Amino acid sequence: MNNPVVKFYLYRVALIAVIAVPLMFFINALLALAIGLLGSMLLGFVLLRGQREAMIDHIDAAAKRRKEEKQRLRAELAGDDA
Repeated sequence: MNNPVVKFYLYRVALIAVIAVPLMFFINALLALAIGLLGSMLLGFVLLRGQREAMIDHIDAAAKRRKEEKQRLRAELAGDDA
């Protein structure tokens, strides 16, 4: 798996599970998932920083490629040789 977006979300889900599953033995499952989600948001901000930056770079590169392709196609449609 080479897609940083998928990796980030899998790590986020894993972080939720690591927090919520042990809590489910002591409290309501829905409350444990809510705590897991909040904990994932807080811990993910620190623990997943590198993965988040890789995901942002990946998305930015894809947006740049799409923008360049759109400009190239518009130039071709206009009859310019670019």
